[in-house]
Amino acid sequence: EFRRFLTHLHLLSGSSSDIPLERNISHLLLSVPVPKPGGQCVLVPFSTMNDPMALIMPPLKDLPLVDLSYSRLFAALDVPTVVTIVLGFLCLERKVILISTRQTLLLDCCELLKSLLFPFDLCAPYVPYLTQPFMSCLEFPGATFVGIHDDGKPTGLAKIVRDSIPEDSIIVELDSGEINCDGNRY
Repeated sequence: EFRRFLTHLHLLSGSSSDIPLERNISHLLLSVPVPKPGGQCVLVPFSTMNDPMALIMPPLKDLPLVDLSYSRLFAALDVPTVVTIVLGFLCLERKVILISTRQTLLLDCCELLKSLLFPFDLCAPYVPYLTQPFMSCLEFPGATFVGIHDDGKPTGLAKIVRDSIPEDSIIVELDSGEINCDGNRY
């Protein structure tokens, strides 16, 4: 729905409307009420489109809605590997590092794996796209769940992490489907 709202803003930017774009954005963010979980949807009409934007919240005890296809996750990793990551690593609060050369795959897989923890929440620090300035979070005691983009550079973050695996960390290579760990391999 928010993509449709951005399309609406794009169409408005090319028109000769007297209302500034900022007014449309502030109306959506400040005036449109947030729907209640399991309640009625909130309709926001668009002047540039026929169909209104429908904002809906699922009931609290429903499965979490993730606007991503699980086929991307299962194309990168097989089912036993996904089960091992979710039940064996994330539920047991381990340090999990996902690495991929494709940024969108990395971000999608992080979100999808996190959503598979339902009805539980991830209690660990979660950084779906770790950058060099925040590399010190890999040294935190306890669990972390991070994603690292492999840019292929010899001095890149992925190369540094692969060469010196942080203690008690599990590295999941999304491109090959392999799991690498240092220390206890059980």
